[in-house]
Amino acid sequence: MPDLALLSLLCSKLCHDLVGPVSAIGNGVEILEEEDDPAMQKQAVELLAHSANLAANRLKFMRLAFGAAGGEGVAISLTEARQTANDFLIDGRGKLNWPVVEDEDALGVDKTGVKILLNLIMIANDTIPRGGTVGVSLRRDEENGQAVIHTVVRSEGANARLGEGVEDALDTASDSNALNPKSAPARLAANLAQTFGQTIFVMPHVDSVEFTVGLTPNG
Repeated sequence: MPDLALLSLLCSKLCHDLVGPVSAIGNGVEILEEEDDPAMQKQAVELLAHSANLAANRLKFMRLAFGAAGGEGVAISLTEARQTANDFLIDGRGKLNWPVVEDEDALGVDKTGVKILLNLIMIANDTIPRGGTVGVSLRRDEENGQAVIHTVVRSEGANARLGEGVEDALDTASDSNALNPKSAPARLAANLAQTFGQTIFVMPHVDSVEFTVGLTPNG
């Protein structure tokens, strides 16, 4: 699939995730225009604030996951990535379980690695329709004289399952014409992992789904 086609699917995903909060903002404005009741006006203001915050969180997350946040060569710290992921999930199905570890930025995860990680978090969140947790673990090891960052993203929740086409999307050799807006982030992550010479593996379990990938540190 040409890059422009994948880009269009990612744009569709972004638009789909923004429709809800943006529509809610419109509803809040209508209430403020039509209602004189102070209680209703207060509810409208609360709706506007919540929806604007939700839209901002989703935009920031997708900017880091899909775009060129900060420009070429600008690093994204794991601290920023964690906070952005937490804000993205805070009003959704899953709760983030990504413990802070000492000197984690010394792991050497570069911007491409962060983008892979955020896309896996998004995909993992989609696997838990009834809610649950999205756990993140990173560990730097030496393999055959080369440093590798073992990255695990694991969702846990009742009836956890992969969305349609996601497993195929993680296989860059599969038919790209079968991609859809929900599976497009998986293909983006898989394409980015190829730049490290790595493959993303997925292992469905009972009430959980685990994604693993090895990333080559930038230093």
